[in-house]
Amino acid sequence: MFGYLWDTTLAIGFSNYFYFIIRCGCRRAQVHYLRHKCLFIELREQVSERKERKNYYPVKKGFLILFILFVSVFPLSAQKKALVSLKFSSQENSLRVVLEAEESFLKRTKVTTSSTQIRAEFPEPYTLTPPQGPPFELITAEKSLVLNFKEAGEIKMFQLPSPARLVFDIQKSDIQKKELSAEKQQVPVLARGLCVDAGHGGYDFGITYGTSSEKEVMLSLAKDLNSFLARKGKKSFLTRRADQYISISERINFVNQKIPDVFISLHASTSQGFVLYSPRFEEQASIEAGDFYSLSSRQRKYVQKSKALAGSIGKALKDEFKAEIIQREMPLPILNSVASPCVLVELPSPKYVLYDQQMREKVIKAFIHGVAAYEQ
Repeated sequence: MFGYLWDTTLAIGFSNYFYFIIRCGCRRAQVHYLRHKCLFIELREQVSERKERKNYYPVKKGFLILFILFVSVFPLSAQKKALVSLKFSSQENSLRVVLEAEESFLKRTKVTTSSTQIRAEFPEPYTLTPPQGPPFELITAEKSLVLNFKEAGEIKMFQLPSPARLVFDIQKSDIQKKELSAEKQQVPVLARGLCVDAGHGGYDFGITYGTSSEKEVMLSLAKDLNSFLARKGKKSFLTRRADQYISISERINFVNQKIPDVFISLHASTSQGFVLYSPRFEEQASIEAGDFYSLSSRQRKYVQKSKALAGSIGKALKDEFKAEIIQREMPLPILNSVASPCVLVELPSPKYVLYDQQMREKVIKAFIHGVAAYEQ
């Protein structure tokens, strides 16, 4: 189009030039010719500039698109991974394992332990610096690290600053001695079984501190107690087996369907101590509040047994932890409406106590001794 315009303008210019030669003479024709020549040069430059712009804008647009794609994709592909260093030192009967990383990273790390395994769930992908020749099996995944030990042992975990690190002390144990002590350990009869209620669950976290929450700690304890009783051939029931929300009425209905010998509801307190609750009988309880949550005739028969159960478990906890035990009577719905001897136990807050394998075993031992003493 611009070429056509140029040719047309040029033709008109020369036509005018010859016309002025004839009409006005050479001098005026030269002046007119110079004016048209300047116009032609200016027009030519404009046509050239437009062509360059026409070629430049698509290139500029293409570079802009590539830049946006690069900026959006690069953080995903080149995300900086957290650096985790794994170290260990061993002696004759003990092993120490250390995980070093940034403090904020370790605070969001969830750790679970058993007698033969340490499992760490990290909040984000990581890069591991492994040790040479570790005396354990090392399994890595994108956001998790698992250490499997050949021999069972007692694992203690604690966190230290400067540099931030998780320290695991594994004390090798004699399995045969453990089995003998377990056989001598007092085990309750529990003809109809024991029902354990892990408090909270699902969106109801309960008390939280760092990466620990009441719902997770209590569920872990409930499962451990259930496993212990199962190994002893005793019946046990759990109101929940997973991280799910269950209403108080659903928990009460479950307990009353099973009618166990003993019902224990597990919770965490806001302090460092143990608090035990047993049901309280109120003659003038308001009927308007609902018979379902009032002290039913079924629990009425077990009020004294519930008090005795709370006393026995409280004594066992005091003997095991050498701590003061607070006992209270309260008309709590979860206690007032079950047809079994019952107690609600508040354990020390996760803010003050680390519920590792050793701590959980001590709590379970106290529960077993307390229930067995109650049955005698």
